[in-house]
Amino acid sequence: MIVAWVIMPFLITSLSANAGIISDGLGNLPILLLPGMDGANSRVGESDVTPPLGSETVSDSGRWTPATSRLSGGAHWFNSADATSGGTRRASPPLGATVAPNINSFSGANGSIFTVDGYSAQAQNANQPWSLTQLNANTLQFSVRSGDRWSVGGYSDNGANRSEIQFSPLYAAGTQINLSETITIQPGPTNTASWLCLTQLHATTNVAPTYAPFSVGLDRSDHLVVILQHPNQSSDNLVYRSPIPIVRGQPMDLDFQVNMGPSGGGYVGVWLDGTQIVNYHGPVGATNSEYYWKVGVYRGSAAETLTADFSNVQITTGPQAVPMSGTSSSSSGTTTTSGGTTSSRTNAPSSGTSSGSTSSSGSTGDRLKR
Repeated sequence: MIVAWVIMPFLITSLSANAGIISDGLGNLPILLLPGMDGANSRVGESDVTPPLGSETVSDSGRWTPATSRLSGGAHWFNSADATSGGTRRASPPLGATVAPNINSFSGANGSIFTVDGYSAQAQNANQPWSLTQLNANTLQFSVRSGDRWSVGGYSDNGANRSEIQFSPLYAAGTQINLSETITIQPGPTNTASWLCLTQLHATTNVAPTYAPFSVGLDRSDHLVVILQHPNQSSDNLVYRSPIPIVRGQPMDLDFQVNMGPSGGGYVGVWLDGTQIVNYHGPVGATNSEYYWKVGVYRGSAAETLTADFSNVQITTGPQAVPMSGTSSSSSGTTTTSGGTTSSRTNAPSSGTSSGSTSSSGSTGDRLKR
């Protein structure tokens, strides 16, 4: 979060930020007015060069938080001006800040290592030109086609198609692990793979039935699904299925807060576009395991091409604020699933109101084995 201190006549004197946010290019821009100002309830405009980012009404407390988009990597210049009725006052002199890109030292080749959000990530794909590309400083595009198999050493995906990245940090059970990202599934045929994973928290033990105790993906009708695993289950625990299929080409803001507890006491919270869709308490995880994040496209065999963009990936640990509420329509429901309780609010990726479903899915088999 970038914070600008403003004094009359709306002069920005300094910029500051949480280093973990401004350094990876994902800063937002709230403006704070110093106490005692006579600018409360007036309108203020601010700009990052051209075009202006917008204008908002300052609250009685003097706080101003404009609804701006996240900042891209590179240099940015900010100024502010009073935009109350009767004319706009002269804008303040600009103040600059440089935002580092979210993705650095990129290569899409299989086995390549680069950084995302400051963390080391390794590419796992079929080493094709389309497998993994960088669209901009904050966005990776993953694509799989029929026959795209990842191979490393003596291992090769058996009948699966993959283009993922694996993050290096390992997390112990009992650690709150947080990941936020924006996923856009590009227009194309509806998924026909028997399973399709977009984000997974994988177990280092890598044994059934807990290869990936937490995963988010699509079913065969393009519904968004959240699946959990724990040692005492015989099948995947489907804790969320979107009431309608996702909208291809429409970004989905996803936030995950998870804490692994394979014998109980685990937690999984999932937010879609600011609305909580999973609030699970119960067993989740793998016995005597650590965990790591993987994002991208990993699916069972299918004929169609699937391409997905992942933007603004951020990873943190420890307690985290509840994500801001979004504008998507939703309805609520409470469901008890195998071994735990899920209070689920079903959120439609586009307009409309409907209730989702929670149930057990089929056998894990070798799904998400690596």
